[in-house]
Amino acid sequence: MATFSKEFFSSSMSPGSGSYFGLPIEVMQTASYPAITSYGTHIHTPPSDPTMLDEVWLYATNVGTAAKTLVIQFGNSGSAYEIVQELPSRSGLTLLIPGLVIGETGSLLTPGLPEGSHIAAYAGGSSDSNTSDILITGYVNRISGSAYS
Repeated sequence: MATFSKEFFSSSMSPGSGSYFGLPIEVMQTASYPAITSYGTHIHTPPSDPTMLDEVWLYATNVGTAAKTLVIQFGNSGSAYEIVQELPSRSGLTLLIPGLVIGETGSLLTPGLPEGSHIAAYAGGSSDSNTSDILITGYVNRISGSAYS
């Protein structure tokens, strides 16, 4: 029988504490859309245990005064793995990932990141090279046990 537990994103830590508290993740400006070969701001890495899956619920808000293009890299970098969403200025929470499932996949290894699939994000169209005014929140439902049965 599978078991479910609600978990924070692996990048949703309290600064300097090493503890996960579900704090919003600020998307840094790291690429111009489309970024075929680079990862954006790391959001989440699922467990490397092949008997576990993560059901992802991801929301974003744009706190800035200009509309932004947000790109979610779901599974790997490259346009085949990107989900693109326009976020109006001063927007409330927008659902971006509605319960899609991701698990450990050794075939998607990317140098410099932990083993497995990853979720990352970057904002296009930002004139500030450091921040994008986009905050990511959400959670994963970790499914363990007989997840593949």
